[in-house]
Amino acid sequence: TSDIEIIDVGFRDVAPTFMDDWSAPSGGDWALHRGGALMIENSTDILVQGSTFRRLDGNAIFLSRRTRRVKIYRNTFEWLGENAVATWGDTNHFDATAGDFPLDTEVVGNVMREIGIYQKQSSGVGQAKAAKTLIRGNIMFNMPRAAINLNDGLGGGDSIEHNLIFNTCRESGDHGPINTWDRQPFLTTLKFGSEPSFSPLMRTIAYNYIFANYGAAQGVDNDDGSSWFHIHHNIWYDSEGKQIVLW
Repeated sequence: TSDIEIIDVGFRDVAPTFMDDWSAPSGGDWALHRGGALMIENSTDILVQGSTFRRLDGNAIFLSRRTRRVKIYRNTFEWLGENAVATWGDTNHFDATAGDFPLDTEVVGNVMREIGIYQKQSSGVGQAKAAKTLIRGNIMFNMPRAAINLNDGLGGGDSIEHNLIFNTCRESGDHGPINTWDRQPFLTTLKFGSEPSFSPLMRTIAYNYIFANYGAAQGVDNDDGSSWFHIHHNIWYDSEGKQIVLW
């Protein structure tokens, strides 16, 4: 599927999925249900813009397996049972050289609030097995855990910038409004072109305004092997005197 635009559409009243099939997609702490009110799988050049996702008891938008250039612009997500936007690519164990994962996704200018009503490991953006994602200019607040969760380091190249994040980690602790993991290396060709490598592209976290209130301990929590990050020019408030914690 390619070249589809979904503009000014309302989504609501989707059934809960927390008792359906779940799995751990990669080496982070989080698990996912592969599904959503808007399921985008093996698709290219999709635009979702100006739409409202309200009172959905599962995920709102789910990017599954091989997707390219999905743009999620200026939507409203509120009162969701699980994640606002979630991704989950496919790999052959550690081998991601086939490229069957979301790439060049853009999540820009959205409002995400009251997320994770049922599933507490939920985020505004929950990324697993995806790369080169742009998360820019979003307002994210009122969530049980991190606003942005990067569950692994597959491929890298992500940019998280100019977001306003507050009132996260309201039902959890020992992490931050942005939480990253990297216990499991993946082989891709993104770093050196045709040459496979376990080294990812550098990720950037910059120019964000983050309130580390409620149970948040840090502004950015780079957990368990997280590496290849360039973190600069952010404002953290109430982060217990620590801006970044590396474990």
